[in-house]
Amino acid sequence: MPSDSASDDRFPAEAIVRSIRAAPMPVVNTRYLAAGYGVPTDELADRLAKLAADGVLETHEIEGRGRLWWLSLEADLEQ
Repeated sequence: MPSDSASDDRFPAEAIVRSIRAAPMPVVNTRYLAAGYGVPTDELADRLAKLAADGVLETHEIEGRGRLWWLSLEADLEQ
Protein backbone atom coordinates (compact mmCIF):
# COMPACT_ATOMS: atom_id res chain seq x y z
CA MET A 1 0.00 0.00 0.00
CA PRO A 2 1.39 3.46 -0.86
CA SER A 3 2.43 5.84 1.86
CA ASP A 4 0.35 8.94 2.56
CA SER A 5 2.91 11.06 0.72
CA ALA A 6 2.84 8.82 -2.34
CA SER A 7 -0.96 8.88 -2.31
CA ASP A 8 -0.92 12.68 -1.98
CA ASP A 9 1.41 12.92 -4.98
CA ARG A 10 -0.51 10.42 -7.08
CA PHE A 11 -3.93 11.90 -6.29
CA PRO A 12 -3.45 15.63 -5.61
CA ALA A 13 -6.28 17.33 -3.74
CA GLU A 14 -6.68 19.90 -6.51
CA ALA A 15 -7.20 17.18 -9.12
CA ILE A 16 -9.79 15.39 -7.00
CA VAL A 17 -11.64 18.66 -6.37
CA ARG A 18 -11.64 19.36 -10.14
CA SER A 19 -12.96 15.85 -10.82
CA ILE A 20 -15.86 16.35 -8.42
CA ARG A 21 -16.64 19.81 -9.80
CA ALA A 22 -16.68 18.39 -13.35
CA ALA A 23 -18.94 15.45 -12.42
CA PRO A 24 -22.50 15.47 -13.74
CA MET A 25 -23.81 15.45 -10.14
CA PRO A 26 -22.37 17.25 -7.07
CA VAL A 27 -22.14 13.95 -5.16
CA VAL A 28 -20.00 11.09 -6.48
CA ASN A 29 -19.11 7.62 -5.28
CA THR A 30 -15.65 6.13 -4.88
CA ARG A 31 -16.12 3.97 -7.98
CA TYR A 32 -16.81 7.04 -10.15
CA LEU A 33 -13.64 8.81 -9.01
CA ALA A 34 -11.49 5.66 -9.21
CA ALA A 35 -12.67 5.04 -12.78
CA GLY A 36 -11.56 8.56 -13.69
CA TYR A 37 -8.06 7.71 -12.50
CA GLY A 38 -8.11 4.17 -13.88
CA VAL A 39 -7.39 2.63 -10.47
CA PRO A 40 -9.23 0.21 -8.16
CA THR A 41 -11.45 1.87 -5.55
CA ASP A 42 -9.27 0.73 -2.66
CA GLU A 43 -6.28 2.63 -4.10
CA LEU A 44 -8.19 5.90 -3.92
CA ALA A 45 -10.34 5.36 -0.81
CA ASP A 46 -7.62 6.20 1.75
CA ARG A 47 -6.77 9.43 -0.05
CA LEU A 48 -10.43 10.46 -0.15
CA ALA A 49 -10.78 9.67 3.55
CA LYS A 50 -7.74 11.83 4.29
CA LEU A 51 -9.24 14.72 2.31
CA ALA A 52 -12.46 14.34 4.29
CA ALA A 53 -10.49 14.40 7.57
CA ASP A 54 -8.74 17.55 6.32
CA GLY A 55 -12.11 19.23 5.62
CA VAL A 56 -11.75 19.28 1.82
CA LEU A 57 -14.48 16.68 1.25
CA GLU A 58 -17.60 15.55 3.03
CA THR A 59 -18.58 11.89 2.99
CA HIS A 60 -21.38 9.50 3.85
CA GLU A 61 -21.32 5.72 3.91
CA ILE A 62 -24.26 3.93 2.33
CA GLU A 63 -24.29 0.70 4.31
CA GLY A 64 -23.37 -2.24 2.14
CA ARG A 65 -23.16 -0.10 -0.99
CA GLY A 66 -20.12 2.16 -0.68
CA ARG A 67 -19.29 5.73 0.13
CA LEU A 68 -20.41 9.06 -1.32
CA TRP A 69 -18.18 12.13 -1.56
CA TRP A 70 -18.84 15.82 -2.17
CA LEU A 71 -16.96 19.05 -1.73
CA SER A 72 -17.09 20.68 1.68
CA LEU A 73 -18.65 24.12 1.70
CA GLU A 74 -15.20 25.62 2.33
CA ALA A 75 -13.66 23.86 -0.68
CA ASP A 76 -16.65 24.71 -2.85
CA LEU A 77 -16.37 28.40 -1.98
CA GLU A 78 -12.69 28.44 -3.01
CA GLN A 79 -13.72 28.15 -6.67
